Amino acid sequence: MARLGGGAWALALGLLLATEIGITLADFIVEDQVRKPLGGLLPGERATHTIMAIIYGAMIANLIPVLLAWHRSATALHPEPVNVPLAYRLALTALAAGTCASAVRDTYAVAGFPRRAARWPWPKPSPPQPSSQAGPAR
Repeated sequence: MARLGGGAWALALGLLLATEIGITLADFIVEDQVRKPLGGLLPGERATHTIMAIIYGAMIANLIPVLLAWHRSATALHPEPVNVPLAYRLALTALAAGTCASAVRDTYAVAGFPRRAARWPWPKPSPPQPSSQAGPAR
């Protein structure tokens, strides 16, 4: 295991986090647009997104001073072995792989590539058809 040591690595991590924030914001916009014809986001889902954003913001606020301190130090990776059970390592590796797959899919959507290749889990909504029945005359 290695700990981020500083210098350029701190800058790289900061840029990666800023990119992730930008992609997430763009994904929120896409999600709202795609879900609008389906009734929009559920109130519980909207609340969950808000809570996650507040917690993530708090984490970033605590990380910024650490990144600034790391940035002032020499660029290096420092090995720090950690005794973590194999089951935890495997579970976290699986979660990381799923997160990476989700990030690739989000990047694909944000880049505006054709949706048919993105395999959206819902069909594209068809435009409303004009009614053939005449309403009551007034």
